Amino acid sequence: MFSKPFFPKLSTKQLVSLAMLMALSVVVSKFSIPIIPNQLVFSLTFIASAMIGAIGGPAYGFVALALIDLIDSMTGGTANFIIWWTLMEAVQGALYGFFFYGKSLSWTSKMDWAYVSLATLVIMIFGTFIFTPLLTQIYFKVPIAAQFIAGRWLKIFEIPVRVILTMLVLTQLQRLRDWRQLTGIKK
Repeated sequence: MFSKPFFPKLSTKQLVSLAMLMALSVVVSKFSIPIIPNQLVFSLTFIASAMIGAIGGPAYGFVALALIDLIDSMTGGTANFIIWWTLMEAVQGALYGFFFYGKSLSWTSKMDWAYVSLATLVIMIFGTFIFTPLLTQIYFKVPIAAQFIAGRWLKIFEIPVRVILTMLVLTQLQRLRDWRQLTGIKK
């Protein structure tokens, strides 16, 4: 039914690369820019997440982003540990893996731009526009409408930034022989 196993066998190089990207993600998250404290933050961690998904696929993307959230919670990245945020991050990791695992992208291909735009939209709709506001309402009693009125809607301007940076980083990485070996992309 599926051409690739759910948990593909990782080489040592892939495992080390995933661990380094996880560490990079934790470090980059410390440089997030809060737009609205405890509600709206801009961070470049999505780049590391896309790279993790490209190397590990949906299953390892799920595990890696869950571990990143746990590590971030333990190192003081978030004031409150809530398992549902960890699960949301994990599902986003699976989505990054689903969209970018084994996917060759070209800077000049309009279809690839549309593909990355769709991937970004799906991931952001899931995490940024549905579950983060829902969990914020449940745990911090901030109504969803108030969150959007206060500025959550501004995250729509992050979508093109994410698309451009994802295309820029992944297409440049795919030019490297070692990256193609890590991700299994044939050129």
